[in-house]
Amino acid sequence: MRKVLLMALGSFLLFTILRAHAADEVVVGSVTPLSGKLAVYGEGFQQAMLLALEEVNGAGGINGKPMRILYEDNNSTAKDSVSAIQKLITVHKLPLIFGPAASSNFLAVCPVAQENKTILIAAQSAASEITKCGDYVFRVFPSDELQGKGAAELAASLGYREVVLTYVNNDWGVGLGKVFKDNFLKGGGRIIDEFSHDEGKTDYRSEVLRIKKHSPKAAVNLTYIREGATMLKQAYELGLKIQWLMGSASKSPKLVELAGEAAEGIIGTYPTFSQDTPEYGHFKEVWEKKYPTKKIPIFGEYNYDMVHLTAKALKFAKSMSSADIRVALIEASKGYMGVTGDKTFDENGDVGAVYGIWTVKDGNIGNYRQQ
Repeated sequence: MRKVLLMALGSFLLFTILRAHAADEVVVGSVTPLSGKLAVYGEGFQQAMLLALEEVNGAGGINGKPMRILYEDNNSTAKDSVSAIQKLITVHKLPLIFGPAASSNFLAVCPVAQENKTILIAAQSAASEITKCGDYVFRVFPSDELQGKGAAELAASLGYREVVLTYVNNDWGVGLGKVFKDNFLKGGGRIIDEFSHDEGKTDYRSEVLRIKKHSPKAAVNLTYIREGATMLKQAYELGLKIQWLMGSASKSPKLVELAGEAAEGIIGTYPTFSQDTPEYGHFKEVWEKKYPTKKIPIFGEYNYDMVHLTAKALKFAKSMSSADIRVALIEASKGYMGVTGDKTFDENGDVGAVYGIWTVKDGNIGNYRQQ
């Protein structure tokens, strides 16, 4: 009996200590792909967030309390994303969570966040449907409504009036493909063939051959890094010589590394921002100091901005309730100039953007300049 009482007392003391410790810090959650098919992105997202977090805490944290990000791995799936956010909400009772990468995963969790009145913020989910998620959902990354229009304008500006269109078979790919198609057709273009392709495959030869039979001058391929690299490499091996037009999710040194010479000459769109600002200069300097052997990852700047903007809102909030943080987040965003530009939220929790054009030349990613 005495042993049971001692164990119970020990558990109570441990719980009390943990609660006291938690009260001395400000904790937010993050559903992050640290394993699975999106882990190729997840490590970079986490490094960018931790870089911003280090700066926040180095400047005094949240009104004197250190800020901490509690990560939950979602194994890159929608099902595990839901499990992860439910744990962060019900077990850890966090009022604000950074949402998962991939629009399909984000769309799976946004109803959970909205129902529980938990703030959910995205740094790389672009599907246009996210706009409808609710008033507790925000993103510092622009909607595909903008990228789809930009991709259609890119194809037209390069003189391609007929293209084959393929996109990854998920909410992001299907949504972006639709926006591209609507804008391309509206501008007088013609889709020779259109089809989706599955995520995570190691063989896309049938898809490549489907494109090849049409002998197009260009194909629009809205996909991810590994899928894009595999398709480019296999197209190269099968002798398919066309102009590949791609989106922002493919714009990564990793794609070039995986595809090799097959990536040379591809052109794509991406949300752009000035690299001549003091904000970008600072980010680049601190990134290279902390991660001297690593290139800035795809969407890393957006994850960095997300943490800093959140920290600003937490400092302004009247309390740590999600309702008060939501109000503070909207106010903190007004005129907020991050590394990726103006992060002012509109009535839907979205931000604006300007789209640029990228290309691969001599094995490096750079800005495309039309001759």
